[in-house]
Amino acid sequence: MSVKLSLEELADEVIETDFLIIGGGLAGCTAAIKAKDNKNIDVTILEKAAVRRSGECGAGMDHYPAIAHPKINEVSPDEYGRVRAADFGGLASTKLSIITARDIIKPIALLEDIGVKLREEDGKYRLLPGRSPKGDFILYRGADLKLKLAAEVSKRGVRVFDRTMCTNLITKDGAVVGATAVNVRDGRFFVFKAKAILLSTGGIQRLYGYPFATFPNNLFMAYQVATNVGDGTAMAYRAGAKLTNMEYTYVHIGLAGWPQGAHVRHAVPIKNSKGKILEEKYATKVRERYGLGGFYPWTNLAYMPDMAKAEAVKDVLYHDATETPDETETYGLFMAANETPMGVKIIRDRGGLRTAPFEMRDWISGLFRSFSGVMFDEKGETSVKGLFVAGDIQGGVPGYGASGAQTWGYRIASYLREYVPNTEKPSFDAEQIRQVQAERKRIRAPLGRKEGVDPLELEDYIRKVMQHYVQIYKMEPKLKRAVELMSVVQEKFVPALAASNPHELMRTIEVQNIVDIAKLHAQTALLRTETRMPPYHYRVDYPEQDDVHWRKNIVLQNVDGEMKYTLETLE
Repeated sequence: MSVKLSLEELADEVIETDFLIIGGGLAGCTAAIKAKDNKNIDVTILEKAAVRRSGECGAGMDHYPAIAHPKINEVSPDEYGRVRAADFGGLASTKLSIITARDIIKPIALLEDIGVKLREEDGKYRLLPGRSPKGDFILYRGADLKLKLAAEVSKRGVRVFDRTMCTNLITKDGAVVGATAVNVRDGRFFVFKAKAILLSTGGIQRLYGYPFATFPNNLFMAYQVATNVGDGTAMAYRAGAKLTNMEYTYVHIGLAGWPQGAHVRHAVPIKNSKGKILEEKYATKVRERYGLGGFYPWTNLAYMPDMAKAEAVKDVLYHDATETPDETETYGLFMAANETPMGVKIIRDRGGLRTAPFEMRDWISGLFRSFSGVMFDEKGETSVKGLFVAGDIQGGVPGYGASGAQTWGYRIASYLREYVPNTEKPSFDAEQIRQVQAERKRIRAPLGRKEGVDPLELEDYIRKVMQHYVQIYKMEPKLKRAVELMSVVQEKFVPALAASNPHELMRTIEVQNIVDIAKLHAQTALLRTETRMPPYHYRVDYPEQDDVHWRKNIVLQNVDGEMKYTLETLE
């Protein structure tokens, strides 16, 4: 028989706030700063790491992507938004893509106001070639971007709880009213009450194994920041929010042994072992399949001419920079110096960008950011009232990256500045206290076990299951086996997780979120009996695209603990 405790007895501290932001990366910081334009709103950030260096751009930023503005590059935002949505197989919202493209210029003023240097000495933006002849990436010096955002957050009086991991959302009558959290250094258990909550916890990483490192380092080498394991997506799903496109893997043709070498990919071409440049060989086929090239043109090239005879499978691929022009080498090094500066050291240790070619290999980091995730409307609100999402956690939109994260953080905060003051404070009844008690019991259970399952070993096992049974070349028997094995993990191994300190406790919470996402990923990949946007969703047993039955989004929702799905068409 459980003992009924008060909220104050259950929590080490109960905090009331107007606007709770979970995740202090680009989207979270931008939302906090913009919301504090109204000084009467109390804003609080929960960050699992530390805001000054957390999130996707914690190590710096080298470009502001997806610019569409008549005065900057002569591009119409509406047309740009439509084109970006069209690259995603009919499963991205054109309406939300256009809204993003229209608003993407707005956070630039905020960044320049806090001292981020986006312009060159002549006062102009330097544009990197992309989906516009005149460029759509602003190249800029953002090595200290997060430091400046964190300083402004502090200056505006935002309350920040660093090293504090949100564990679950608290709901009431179909709305979110609060959240639970644990400090990953001292183990304190918090309960937050809030009028509105923003989830800005990033995309879903750490679902597949990094192939160029040994355990446990392989768990934390990622194309994106390794702290983003899908915590927010898992919490939103448990709270009843709708998810979409969870079947899509995030496939990369990456530099072997260097997960964050994107700037090199911008600077040099991909060649096969015979020295043929893939873009010259397959440019027409890529445009036929992906329009302007999709989100990752270099990955798409590697899977030509078709998935059954893909260059990435039948050959060894290289980024060969031996003939790279001076200007191209310069901006490649500029990007490396401002985003993950370790890249400059790696390039120098290899003798420079123009030395021996980098070998390219395919690997999967997780699910497709800003495309696979939580559904939302034009206000940024999910199907759960009062719950908003911004950044890579969003689902059903093209991947706009860093600028998209800031755009939606800015847009949501602009709405909440007016919404929050007219909203009543949430009240907790017996049901909400029961949710808190159940959550405290769940997350603290591993601390009571002297022996049990190590969370990192379990995570490594989950990733091996995903790599063997799901991965790029998907087929029904293996997908079914993956679902079966994830059910075994949930039933047998999760209840046996053990932790000896708060940091290890964080890992047990993370791995529970990872297994929940892994199962949903395998289940939805099994449901989609077609191929769409290969290599991101390729069914060996259904190799053709089926627009008659499948030009629709698989929309997932947690109903009484069971995954239910519908097929919907996004506007």
